[in-house]
Amino acid sequence: MQIQSIQADLNRITQMIQHTLKVDAAIFDRTSHLLACTDDYLRHKGKTVHAPSIEEVVANGNVMVNQPGHMAACTGCRFLGNCPAKIEILQSIRTPETALGVMTITSFTREGHDRMTRDTQTYVDALNHFTQWIAHLTQLHHDALPEARTQPLLTEVLALSGESFLVVNPKGEVVHCNAPAHDFFSFCDLYTRSIYHILPQALVDKILEGHPIRDTRLVLHDKTAWLSATPVFHDTTVTHAVIRIRHHALPRIKAKSKPKKQSDFNEVMLGNSPEILQVKAMVEKLEKSRSTILITGETGTGKGLLAKVVHHTSDRRDGPFVPVNCTSIPEALFESELFGYEEGAFTGAKKGGKPGRFELAQGGTLFLDEIGEMPLHMQVKLLNVLQDQSLQRVGGVTPVPIDVRIIAATNQDLDQMVADRTFRADLFFRLNVIPMELPPLARRRQDIALLAQAFLKEFNPKAGKTIEAISPAVMALLQAHHWPGNIRELQNVLEYSINMEDGTELSLESLPPKLRRGAPVSPGAAPDPDRPDMRTCVASAEKQTILACLDRHGHDVEGKKAAARELGISLRTLYRKLSDA
Repeated sequence: MQIQSIQADLNRITQMIQHTLKVDAAIFDRTSHLLACTDDYLRHKGKTVHAPSIEEVVANGNVMVNQPGHMAACTGCRFLGNCPAKIEILQSIRTPETALGVMTITSFTREGHDRMTRDTQTYVDALNHFTQWIAHLTQLHHDALPEARTQPLLTEVLALSGESFLVVNPKGEVVHCNAPAHDFFSFCDLYTRSIYHILPQALVDKILEGHPIRDTRLVLHDKTAWLSATPVFHDTTVTHAVIRIRHHALPRIKAKSKPKKQSDFNEVMLGNSPEILQVKAMVEKLEKSRSTILITGETGTGKGLLAKVVHHTSDRRDGPFVPVNCTSIPEALFESELFGYEEGAFTGAKKGGKPGRFELAQGGTLFLDEIGEMPLHMQVKLLNVLQDQSLQRVGGVTPVPIDVRIIAATNQDLDQMVADRTFRADLFFRLNVIPMELPPLARRRQDIALLAQAFLKEFNPKAGKTIEAISPAVMALLQAHHWPGNIRELQNVLEYSINMEDGTELSLESLPPKLRRGAPVSPGAAPDPDRPDMRTCVASAEKQTILACLDRHGHDVEGKKAAARELGISLRTLYRKLSDA
C-alpha cells in the first residue's frame, strides 16, 4: 500500500490546509521523499528533508518542534541553528498495519508561531484529522473504492476555520461550504445555486479558469468583503476551486430597496396620487402570484424600481432578482445570455459551459427591461420557454426545467408594434397577463413635493450639504414644470441644485438655468410658446401648492397654521401669497 497512489488528493489537501488554517504543509512518504507541499514550504525548505526527523516521527507518532534548528532532533540538519521555520508539528500517517509517511504543518512567520502556540490543540486535532483521512484515502484507493468519498475530509477541514469557505466545481456549483459561509449566504441556498448568483461574473470566470485570486475587495449582501481563491488541479485540469471570504457588515443604507412589508413599500414607491395608489394596491394583491407582468411607462418613470418592489414584496423575495436590459445585449449573444450554453457549443465557449440569466433567476424573478428591443427570432424562443417552463442551453440536448417569474417593461407602444409586425402578438399576450402602467410625473403633480423632499434628504450627504428646506418659490416652479424626463429629470434637477446651493434653503438661484428661464430641462425639448413668464408661473403654482396643502389640513385657522408649518413659511406669508396670487 503506497501513499503515492493518491498524489492528486495530497496536493489538494496541502492547498486546503494553507487556506483554512493559514499555515504551510508538507507530506512525505516513510522514506523521507517529499510528495506534496505548499509553495511557501518548498521555497523556504526545498525538496530535501532531514531524514532522521522523519524517522523519529514514524517511530514516535508525533513531534512538536517549537524551536526549529535548536532541538536534539535537528542534529545533522543543514538548517541547524538557522531554520526558516518558526514552529512545526509533525504527525505520522499510518493504517493499523503499517506507517505510510509523515505530515507536517509549519509556519515561517512569528505571527504564525504565536497563533499555533496559543491554540496548539486545535492544530494538533486538525493534523490528526488530515493524517487519518490520508490513511483512509490510501486504503480506499488500495481497495479500488471511489475517490468521491473525500467529502467527509472536506467537511472536517472547512469546519476548522472561522472564516467563510466555499469549494466549487468547474461549473461554479457549490459542492462544499462551512458553517460561516452558510450563515453569511443565508439569503440563498448555496447547495442548489451557482456562485454566479453571489459573485460578479467577471470574477467567477477568472476563478473557474484557474486564476489564483488574492484579497479582491467587493461588496456582498450589503457587506464589504475580501475574496481569495485557489484553483485545485489534476494534472493540468482545474477540478475545484477553494474560495475564502473575509467580511464585515456595512451600514444597511440600501435596506429600503428590498421592502418586505407594505409600510416599507410605501417608503420606496413614494406618492399619494390616485395613479400611484392604484399601482400600490395592485402590487399588494400580487404577493402570492407568479403571473407575468408587463410594466409600461415613459422613460424615467421608475419601471425598474417597480419591478424590484414587486419582487421584494412577493413570496419570491428570498430568491434572486436578475435584471436584463435588452438594449445592452448584442443580437448574436441574446440566446446564450438568456439560456446559457454547454461546453464546446461554439468557438470560445467557456470550459464547463455557463448558465444563462434564466437559470440564475431560478426560484426568483427575471426582469426583462426594454422588452420591445428584443430581436424577433428571440421572441419565438422566449415564447417557447414561457409556455413550456423549460429551456435548452445552446449546444445542449437536455431540457432544463425553470421556476422563474417574468416581469417585462417597455417605454414603447407594444400594441402599435404588434400592428406593425415588429413585435409578436402571441408573445405580447403572454407577457401582458397583468399590465401595470406608471404615469408620467406631469400626471401626478401632487407627488412632486414628496419626491423633492426625499431627493433632498438623499443628496444632502452626497453633496456634503445640510440644506434644510426647499423654498416655496422653488417648490412652485417644480410644480409648474412639465417634466418630460419624469422622475429621473426631477432627481437630476434636485442633485444639481443641492450642489449649487450655498445656504440652508434651496433657492431659485441654485436651479439649473434652463429651469429658471421656464424652459424644459431635457435637451431637445422645445418650450411651450403659450407658457406664461416665470414670475406668473411661480405665483400661480405657489397658490396651487398652498391650496392643495389647505385641502389636506383644512381652511380654518388651525389648518392654515399646519399648512404654513409644512411649507416652511410664516402664517403671515401664507395669507399674503393667497391674497396676491
